[in-house]
Amino acid sequence: MKIKPSIVITDLEEHLELYNIVLSEEARRTLMDVEDFAYRCDNPVNYNLFFSKVIRNSKIVKDILVDKGTNPNLVALVLEKDYYDTIDKLSNYEKEAYSYSQVYMRRSNGKTAIIDRALEYCVIENRSLLENSDILLAAMDEYERISDEDNVQWVDKELNKSYTTLSHVCGYYNKSLWIKFDDIREVLLNVNKIYKNAKIA
Repeated sequence: MKIKPSIVITDLEEHLELYNIVLSEEARRTLMDVEDFAYRCDNPVNYNLFFSKVIRNSKIVKDILVDKGTNPNLVALVLEKDYYDTIDKLSNYEKEAYSYSQVYMRRSNGKTAIIDRALEYCVIENRSLLENSDILLAAMDEYERISDEDNVQWVDKELNKSYTTLSHVCGYYNKSLWIKFDDIREVLLNVNKIYKNAKIA
């Protein structure tokens, strides 16, 4: 059977059921967009697509980027073009489209590592709905973890900073992407806290 995005997302939803977690409509659309873009390019998913598709599908994230003085649609486009520019002709979507429910080596597979970390955000906040904010927070955490473990040395010296930005995801300085993960993280965590407090009240 040919592996298609719809099969991969169904597999994800069945996996999440194990933890009594479901995808929000917005998060499902984002993850379907991630898989569909990779499928159309016939290449595996990578971090660029998680970042770009959350940006395209989340009003909160778009607002954060606008507040930081950048155009969210341009940021998403740059990330997607960078993905497209680095397509590996030796890989293809069907061969490398690891399911979200794979059992082994989950932390070494970007997409399963992101989903596992997103699940943690849900559980910590006592929610059963996995949101776009969880996906983005998890993608930032996992990108930083991998960068630290690999002790990445950047060719573009602008990127040798003590903090991580969206520019780091592409591997080169881009003014539109010079947004710190910590700044995005701070706003998203505050929004989640406000939502949780409002629910308790």
